[in-house]
Amino acid sequence: MTTLAGAVPRMMRPGPGQNYPRSGFPLEVSTPLGQGRVNQLGGVFINGRPLPNHIRHKIVEMAHHGIRPCVISRQLRVSHGCVSKILCRYQETGSIRPGAIGGSKPKQVTTPDVEKKIEEYKRENPGMFSWEIRDKLLKDSVCDRNTVPSVSSISRILRSKFGKGEDEEADLERKEAEESEKKAKHSIDGILSEREAHRTDGKSGPFLHHQFCSGIETRHVSGVTF
Repeated sequence: MTTLAGAVPRMMRPGPGQNYPRSGFPLEVSTPLGQGRVNQLGGVFINGRPLPNHIRHKIVEMAHHGIRPCVISRQLRVSHGCVSKILCRYQETGSIRPGAIGGSKPKQVTTPDVEKKIEEYKRENPGMFSWEIRDKLLKDSVCDRNTVPSVSSISRILRSKFGKGEDEEADLERKEAEESEKKAKHSIDGILSEREAHRTDGKSGPFLHHQFCSGIETRHVSGVTF
């Protein structure tokens, strides 16, 4: 096949913003729904638009058959992150519909039955925190993840029902901070600081002490030299 003489026509030249990946097709393509792009797997998507429902159904169907998300991603040419997000949403809510794009979430209204349950939990355990009440509402299947009130909403209900003042709220926050500090006491930093305290106090303990004398290493364990 012979090549035509002359320069390449202007309309056939790739534009400065048009990139061609290794597969040979442009990263930007035109679709009936708008300007689309091609991902690394060769699938076409429209930025800012959710995947079509038939692809979402296919992702869930393949997952039900035990196919791994990475295999689903390659076969349907959908990014692995998108597949994981759809499956997680389906597992939490049982729906494959996409979430709302933009805007603010509607204000969650707590039902009287949920308020009564919150009061019941608080009377049974007066020292219960708001986040613990929220977790218990989910655990007891009183609410699901879409209807459970936020921690701030539970705190407002407790203040209105039990009349807790700002001082008591601050005291609860302080106790909660102390509990978190106790949990973090056994962290790596805590262990290292305790070990350093043992060394400064002159207590030998079960640790190995290394001494380097004239290039020869000796170890002392409970008074025995190696």
